[in-house]
Amino acid sequence: MKKTTKKKKKEEKQNRTAMEPDRLEKQCFHAVRKHFAVLGTEAVLDLPTPLIKDLLPHLTVCQLDEVQPALNRRGLSTYSGWFEILQDLVGPSRALDFRTEEEAKHEVMLRLFTSVFYRLRNSYVLKNSIHLNTNSFLTAAAKSVHHFILIPCIHQALQALTWDQQPLLALLEKHIRSVHVNHFLSLTENKTQGALYVLHRLLDHGVTTNLVVSIDCPLALAWLLHGRGSQYVNLELKKLMCWGSQTLSPSEDAVRCSPGDESTPSDNLSDHVSPCKRAKLYSESLEEEEDKSGVSSVAVDPHVLCHTFNPCAGPSAGTCTFGQITHLEIRTCGPDSLNGLGFTLPTFFCLQSLTLHSKSIFRESDVLDFAGALKQLSDSSCSSLVHLNIGLLPHIGLMKTLLNASPRLTSLYVEFQTVMWGPQFNLDHLGTAEPDISAELPLEKLTVKVTQLQTDPHFLTSVLRRCPYLTSLHIAGMRLPTGSSQSHLLSTLSARNVCVLAELFSGSSQSSLKQLDIKSNFIRPADLLEFAERLRDLQPPHRLTLDLRKNPGDRDPDIWNTALQTLQPFSLVLVEGWKSNDTMVDHISNM
Repeated sequence: MKKTTKKKKKEEKQNRTAMEPDRLEKQCFHAVRKHFAVLGTEAVLDLPTPLIKDLLPHLTVCQLDEVQPALNRRGLSTYSGWFEILQDLVGPSRALDFRTEEEAKHEVMLRLFTSVFYRLRNSYVLKNSIHLNTNSFLTAAAKSVHHFILIPCIHQALQALTWDQQPLLALLEKHIRSVHVNHFLSLTENKTQGALYVLHRLLDHGVTTNLVVSIDCPLALAWLLHGRGSQYVNLELKKLMCWGSQTLSPSEDAVRCSPGDESTPSDNLSDHVSPCKRAKLYSESLEEEEDKSGVSSVAVDPHVLCHTFNPCAGPSAGTCTFGQITHLEIRTCGPDSLNGLGFTLPTFFCLQSLTLHSKSIFRESDVLDFAGALKQLSDSSCSSLVHLNIGLLPHIGLMKTLLNASPRLTSLYVEFQTVMWGPQFNLDHLGTAEPDISAELPLEKLTVKVTQLQTDPHFLTSVLRRCPYLTSLHIAGMRLPTGSSQSHLLSTLSARNVCVLAELFSGSSQSSLKQLDIKSNFIRPADLLEFAERLRDLQPPHRLTLDLRKNPGDRDPDIWNTALQTLQPFSLVLVEGWKSNDTMVDHISNM
């Protein structure tokens, strides 16, 4: 018994001795973190390279940001430090797909800036509040982030950008390229004036050209797009802007800041305060007026907002102009928003990318009206639109309608879901018949997602024959009618028809396709081997990246491996393990 006790104590002592260096190293790292400001960046950079790499995950966000430029010049990356913070932010169970130092850093800064700026509850922020709840962090983050999430309902934070946080707004103005409006934006409440002014500064005075909207409010969308690319003027918005401007015009001089202005004593409260505080006081007085009268007195004209909130000290907002939106994404696009966008599109010449998604299926009549507006834009030589992403559409035939309406697209993403109600239209009778079936399309990327019981393959055949420049193709969910012929090009992505994909590379005009994603399509080994042999005989002109993940290769491993060996000389094959005894996996793949 005594021998056992002695042996156990000896092992414990050995374990403590082995752990001592690790514990000592961590204590040193924490000391560096705590006294970083005293030590200075140079002291950290003088450490041996292996020690610096071990130190990075222990530094704060601001410390990482400070040492990064010098380390990058030495060929060292701070990726491990940013990744460690990301894992702490999202938890160990969540997969992270940030491959570069800058991607990981931007994600960290965006998440933390949003939490700190809006004072959102976050366990990481609470744990590191002494380092994050500072102007120095907000300043560092504002220089690093390119995306700004605007939450109008947290109006206090946005209002602060119009008062004491004007320097921060000036920084955001220089760096933010994309703005996301993710909450209802009212044009009739004084509380949202700060949000409107911030949007004006970023969209019109700053470098922001990308706009993401997660609200379905046609009037708010009209305000966001007004003057920022399209010549269309929404009449309801015009009345609102004119009325707001007239309401403010008697006091306009009181809210403008002029360096040489001198106030004279009077009974008016605004004459006894500094000009820079008048905007706040004026906003409060408007709220009082609204409470008394029950009528909104909101200024929504960007020019009036600029005069209202432009400070007399600090960075000037500059000449008041309108910016240009080149990338627009509407994540909750209802029928009214789609209809309003239809009026804006024909003269939206600077728009390069448009993404529209609805929680419900778009009505066919609305899509046809939208396609008409799209055609008007495309018919102009000034049009810049090359990317379209839209869903959910009621049937797959509308893809050709959209391509005919905008034949200069180089990238198209369409998602369809079968509509089980309402009338079905004959597209040819509606003037959407293909004008020139032989005309080539410059399409380079095509993604088609389908949710319906059966799909007529002919429409895709006719489209692909017009796309000789296609380099990326992703098709999911297609199911063919019983007895459908394999001779039709890409009448596939069910297992028995995968071999037809090889026909992409047949004939005199072979496809320039370089990437083919057919994962999760329940492709059986025998079908893959048939496809591989056909592809070997045709010899694609380019090396093909072929994604075969989540397909049942273990149904016949020998044939599957033979197929993979056949594909290797002319393709890069992406595969992963599959367990066919997992019935849920089989079920999902067959769906």
